[in-house]
Amino acid sequence: MAQSSHSKPLSGLAYGDGEKRGRPWLNLVLVLFYLGLLAALVFWPGSTLIERLRWLDSGICAQQPSHSFFPGGQQLPLCARNTGIYLGFFVTLLGLIVTGRGRAQKLPRWPIIAALLLGVLAMAVDGFNSLYLDLGLPHLYQPHNLLRLATGMATGLALAAVTVPILNYLFWRESNEQRSVESWSGLLLLLPGLVLSFFAVASQSWIVLYPVALLSTAGLLSVVSGMNLMIIVAVSKRDQTFERYREILPFFSLALLLAIGELLILAQLKFTVLQALGLPGM
Repeated sequence: MAQSSHSKPLSGLAYGDGEKRGRPWLNLVLVLFYLGLLAALVFWPGSTLIERLRWLDSGICAQQPSHSFFPGGQQLPLCARNTGIYLGFFVTLLGLIVTGRGRAQKLPRWPIIAALLLGVLAMAVDGFNSLYLDLGLPHLYQPHNLLRLATGMATGLALAAVTVPILNYLFWRESNEQRSVESWSGLLLLLPGLVLSFFAVASQSWIVLYPVALLSTAGLLSVVSGMNLMIIVAVSKRDQTFERYREILPFFSLALLLAIGELLILAQLKFTVLQALGLPGM
């Protein structure tokens, strides 16, 4: 009998059987791991939660004050554009899970992909327009943080809609023929969360400071962890062998730990370079 192209390999069966027998101690270790990370983030002495998030994110973001929002008078950890990208990614990811497409393995249809790419193109145009102004070159229009935020969110939406099916195809044993965005109406279902997030950030109210800071940083960590997870799964030859989220959680925890380390290294490297050049740091 011919074997399905998406069926689990024999080595995967052994892994799956081991998972089914269960390892309660591993679940306890993972719970303690995440509680420890959260406690260190919130209670470690020496700086505030926002300052820690700002340091963690600084390696991938210029964090220019003129390009940032200040809810309650405090600068967000990411600039307006990056806040849009990673907050948009995380909110879209949650939207896909809520609408039952968290394990979708097929990309949106090409007309929807084209519409999503227009959002990415809009961010690129807005980014170059802002760069030209900073360099004193001719530019199309006066940049604005609301435009940076909106085009960033459009890019975050596209990033989630395209990468989630790719990751799901790599991870899960069972085939899932759902598309991440099935139709235009499905795309519209994802927009309320993004619109609400947009106005929350734009309000610059102190109420949204911690939710936006945490969710946008979670989006950044999700993206970096996702890339790490792809490598870890491929190296361990566990692709297309997972059946439950609890099976993949140890691998994701390792990917998350690596992501935190990578971001901290980038932050320190940026700080060291700025100091060497005699430029103001964070």
